[in-house]
Amino acid sequence: MKFFDPKEEVLDVQITKYGRQLLSQGTWKPTYYAFFDDNVVYDSQYIGISENKSSAETRIQDETPALRTQAMFHGLDEYLFDGVNDIIDQDRLGTYERLNVMPLSLGTSDLNSTKTPAFRIRFLQGDIKSVSTNSTGSIRTSNTGSGTGTHYSQQLIKIPQIDLDIEYKITATTRGESVRFEEDPALTPQRVYSDNAEVKIGPAQLLMIVEERNATFDYKNFDIEVYEITDQIGPFGEKVLEPLSFRKPLVMVENNLLLDKEEAEAKAGQIGGKLPPLDPSYVEYYFNVNVDSEIDENLLCKSIASLRSTDLFNDLEIVCPDLLEPITNDIYASDADDEDCPDY
Repeated sequence: MKFFDPKEEVLDVQITKYGRQLLSQGTWKPTYYAFFDDNVVYDSQYIGISENKSSAETRIQDETPALRTQAMFHGLDEYLFDGVNDIIDQDRLGTYERLNVMPLSLGTSDLNSTKTPAFRIRFLQGDIKSVSTNSTGSIRTSNTGSGTGTHYSQQLIKIPQIDLDIEYKITATTRGESVRFEEDPALTPQRVYSDNAEVKIGPAQLLMIVEERNATFDYKNFDIEVYEITDQIGPFGEKVLEPLSFRKPLVMVENNLLLDKEEAEAKAGQIGGKLPPLDPSYVEYYFNVNVDSEIDENLLCKSIASLRSTDLFNDLEIVCPDLLEPITNDIYASDADDEDCPDY
């Protein structure tokens, strides 16, 4: 690594291996930029010195050395584009660089706030199983001469990890008998057994409100990406993450220009107006993701009413209009069948 010379150099632009691969194919199209401060130590206690604010400003702006741009983040023998599985290597390399190479860019704070941006997540449906404050790489064990050493194959990234479990409601009942939960036709096997019994499955979902506090509020504030954690092991010993795609909606206007129907369908992958067949590469193959106005209003308001019945201090600023069905919470109601709670 070399130090950046601010007296002779203004910018140092490098392209990663994945970027060079896209550039060679004519598909490299940068659309945005970001700023980083990974090389800056703002709090002097982390480097063992004490200083006042005026000294800190001089140290950060004039005395902090900067390294030349690092563009290689893996071994030269990894992800060789040698004509063998090049498409798979390109996808995995792009995923690795997107998730692990300089992921902590500077954000935008609200000018009226003195606090740093933070996420606030409240669950209306679903429970949190466990929470981790960092995203880490896989753990490697290596011989150090005097024993074995354990270290992470990637850097620690301060991205909170939330593990969730979804529990479906399943019951065996006699054909035609009603159950105490809403049946999901897509999940329930349409099969009646010889003893006139059948299995019914109720839907399960996660419903949450995600907010970014102390930051500017725009029309679109979040990007959602979905990855499948596979059993395959990458070159660094980490589990391979396969990115999944969403079905693209039909958009007739792009950059304030009206598109032809055929062009819009081609961009959305809907040739002849038909949606592409679902396969394991699509998110919708496993579950549906709905946001904002896509969420059923009755479901949202019913969940909020249920939350308010148990949480007297919640401050949800969502006004529910008159719904098709009145929302009532029976404190004596239960999802359990009578057979599960016999009378003694």
